[in-house]
Amino acid sequence: MAATEQRPLRVLTTALATSLRDFNAAARHLQAKGVRLLQIKPTENCLQISPEDGERLVRERLTEGYQRHASAGSDRITVLFEGVTLEWRKPISYRDFQTIH
Repeated sequence: MAATEQRPLRVLTTALATSLRDFNAAARHLQAKGVRLLQIKPTENCLQISPEDGERLVRERLTEGYQRHASAGSDRITVLFEGVTLEWRKPISYRDFQTIH
């Protein structure tokens, strides 16, 4: 049985449209502040930025929360900015370690 009238295909739900609108607004706001977006992950609600930009946003108190996830060669830092997760990686250098005598 074939449909006799065509219905428009609706891909975005209302919730997804709202989420993408907020995600895009946050990305535009960051770009207007001079932040370079290194990776854009709308399905994960996450933007990857440089460590310098991330630290600047934290200093300016434009973010919420601060989580540091240590690994062998770098720290992954995540914060929230206007409801979007910002992520950056900061390499661990030998100066970050304290020598115990």
